[in-house]
Amino acid sequence: MESIKHSLDEMCQHFNTRMAEFQQSLNSTNLATSPTTNIASQFGSFRSFVLTALQGLQLQVQLLYRQHDNLEMRSRRKMLMVHGFPENKKENISSSVIKLLSDKVKMPDLSTDDVSRCHRFGTSMAEKPRPIIIKFRTVAKKNQVWFAKTGLKNTGITLSEFLTKPRHDTFMVARRRFGITKCWTKDGIIVIVGPDGKRHSITSTLELDNLPYESDNREQGTTSSSSGVAVESKTKPATHAVRIKRSVKNK
Repeated sequence: MESIKHSLDEMCQHFNTRMAEFQQSLNSTNLATSPTTNIASQFGSFRSFVLTALQGLQLQVQLLYRQHDNLEMRSRRKMLMVHGFPENKKENISSSVIKLLSDKVKMPDLSTDDVSRCHRFGTSMAEKPRPIIIKFRTVAKKNQVWFAKTGLKNTGITLSEFLTKPRHDTFMVARRRFGITKCWTKDGIIVIVGPDGKRHSITSTLELDNLPYESDNREQGTTSSSSGVAVESKTKPATHAVRIKRSVKNK
């Protein structure tokens, strides 16, 4: 779906570029001496038709893209990711992780029977361990572990939801834009506390860009408007007190 969307965007950009070139060439042509005097109107009608068709295709692709993302996120509703767990060549991931979670989140009844799948995710890296994906057998057990994740504080181990790539990218942008403490996820939904103190639930970058935010540009001498666009700060120039010499009269 992502490749289809990218291809359609490239096609639209290429079409607009070629149409602009043709329009420029058409404007420089002396139509009075041309046998096809109605070529300008024909070109305008053709251009309007193609643009309308491309807009329709874009809307359909966006709809399919979101539906695919929702289905993919739904298939991950029983999954959690464990970050920071040390990686060894000969490791029993399932039993080791479950033992850690059982001890730290105070769930002695948690066992490997509650897990249907547990494995590392991604390419092995020497500088840090790969995250671990755990798929629980029930959503209830996954939620029980998720809501008890505060027990992992100061252990170097963290839990996160297994988001799709578009939602993960949106979540990372939101954290940079609004702050880490103002953003979290719940059942695959990104929750953001805006500057007005209200909570906003989003799933895409398009929805994120529609939220007002305040960027800190004090070092550049700018402030942020409610739309997130930096505007020049209207600061009064510093005034310096002028010392006036007092003349002393000779008595």
